Amino acid sequence: MMVISNSSPMIALSRVDRLHILKQLFGNVIIPRAVYEEVVLESTIPLQKENILKAIGDFVAVLDPQPRHSFSRNLGKGERGVLNSALEMGAEALIMDDKKARNEARALGFAPFFTTDILKPAEKRGYMTSYSQVVQDLHRLGIFLPA
Repeated sequence: MMVISNSSPMIALSRVDRLHILKQLFGNVIIPRAVYEEVVLESTIPLQKENILKAIGDFVAVLDPQPRHSFSRNLGKGERGVLNSALEMGAEALIMDDKKARNEARALGFAPFFTTDILKPAEKRGYMTSYSQVVQDLHRLGIFLPA
C-alpha cells in the first residue's frame, strides 16, 4: 500500500516516539521534500529531528514530486507536495490533519486519514498500549490532533 504523510502526523508521532506505528501498519511511508524540510531541516526540536531521520533511514522515503497540479484551495508547501505526490504516484492512503488539505484531497478522490485514525487500529493490533495515553502525551506537548 502506498502511503503519503503530511507534516503533522510525522511531527506528532515523532514527538511521542511512535513513528514505528507507521512502519507496523503500512510498511513504508513517503513524505514529499517539502514535508522533510519542515519536519527535519526547519525543526528546532532535537527528538523530532532524530526520530524522523532514523525513520528515513529505515521505512520513510523522501520524494520530490513535480508541481504539475493546481489546487482550488490555498495550501501550504507540504500539503501541495503530499497531493502532487499522491496524484503522481497513485497513492492508496494519505495521512493529513489540516482541514483545507483534507477537503482538497477528498475533492481529488482521496479518503485521507487523520493521525488519530491510525492510532486506534495501532492500539487494537497491540503496536501501542493505550490510544488515550498517547493523545494525553501529545496534549502535554501542546499537540492537539483532530479526532
